[in-house]
Amino acid sequence: MLPPDADGADPWVGDSSRWFRSPVVAGIRFTRSMIAFLGLTSALIYGASDFFGGLASRRITALVVSFISQIAALIIATIATLSSQQHWSTSAVVLGLVAGVGGGIGTWAFFTSLAIGPMSVVSPGVAMIYAVVPAIVGIALGERIAPPGYLALVAVVVAAVLLAIPRQRDAARLTPRAIVYGSIAGLGYAGYIIAIGRTPRDSGLVPLWIDLIVASLIYTVALLVNRVRRGTGELRGFRDRTAVVQSILAGVLLAGGNVLLVIGLHLGELAVMGVLNALYPLGTVILAFVIVKERLSWLQIVGVALALGASAVLALV
Repeated sequence: MLPPDADGADPWVGDSSRWFRSPVVAGIRFTRSMIAFLGLTSALIYGASDFFGGLASRRITALVVSFISQIAALIIATIATLSSQQHWSTSAVVLGLVAGVGGGIGTWAFFTSLAIGPMSVVSPGVAMIYAVVPAIVGIALGERIAPPGYLALVAVVVAAVLLAIPRQRDAARLTPRAIVYGSIAGLGYAGYIIAIGRTPRDSGLVPLWIDLIVASLIYTVALLVNRVRRGTGELRGFRDRTAVVQSILAGVLLAGGNVLLVIGLHLGELAVMGVLNALYPLGTVILAFVIVKERLSWLQIVGVALALGASAVLALV
């Protein structure tokens, strides 16, 4: 939790320009409920990004989708960063680098684990690690919330796991290799949000910009390596206009989710924002139901209800 001001005022309610020097949010008085709303909204946008990225991955390779979406997100983040007020510092750049490595490796490991292991086990496992680790770190660093808030955090973790369980069970067998890659993915994502959460509050979007640059470089190198090892077959995916548009849309949504996440982490608590952000499957599940008419399992329905109820509690405590 943010330390109280000298006059004893609650730092949850105040001028955002004290912590986030951006004309987008400067002067806005953020309350606890607004910050919880930022966390849930960023998760929904992340889920929507995953949905369109998933559609594109049915047509071209996941690596090409990741590359295109990262470049699209980087362009938007570059414009937003250069057009806003920010404070450059060594810690902002270094932590942005750490976040970029963690997020890039986490995404690569996640796709790999899904390719070699059962999605019904791997995806919920990754979501659980992503939710629990930042919460533990935040509480260990001294963040405190009201007792009902802790129960809500546990409920959100359970909801994240339920939402990540697909309707159809995967026939793939869980192997030690899949467990290792899934664990790396969860820890990579957790490391990303922890690193961003520890950046100076006046750094604005600088850490996000650095993070996206690093992730884009990682995917560029991976594409070049595959080009040398496997030829140009994978690069033909850039000719699929539908997949490219879907990938760009995924990147635009990724940038939007990232911006909200940075604002929420700079103004709120790592434990709360980290756990709420792990509800990203909620956005994917909702869009899959509305757009491609995928039916929800009863576990996912319970997860949706639990996620919304727990989020409301976190907004009120």
